[in-house]
Amino acid sequence: RVTRPGGCVAFTTVAAGSLPELHAAWQAVDEKAHANEFLSTEEISAACEGWRASLYVEQVTQRFPDVMSAMRSLKGVGATHLHEGRKSSLMTRQQLQRLSLAWPQRDGVFPLSWQLVCGVIERD
Repeated sequence: RVTRPGGCVAFTTVAAGSLPELHAAWQAVDEKAHANEFLSTEEISAACEGWRASLYVEQVTQRFPDVMSAMRSLKGVGATHLHEGRKSSLMTRQQLQRLSLAWPQRDGVFPLSWQLVCGVIERD
């Protein structure tokens, strides 16, 4: 119902295994969830069963000069908007410092990795 017969729908979505650097850094600060959990690639594939679908998985790593730049990028895509289970509160300077120290850095760069599932669903 989304497209006419012969049409297609292309999509990209975030999958489980994304943002490991963020999760590791927050573990050192507190034990609360700070980003949503995403569906596994298997769950995404299962959701496409019954349709003529082509899927592929790609890992993309962004690199940032500091933690705040990485956090701003997350906010921009809504990846830190939790649907349930977290009260909103501001990050303190101390939390930001601890997050920065705990973030797995490479050569002074703060990486942020994403597991992306790209797909095309074709309608007969």
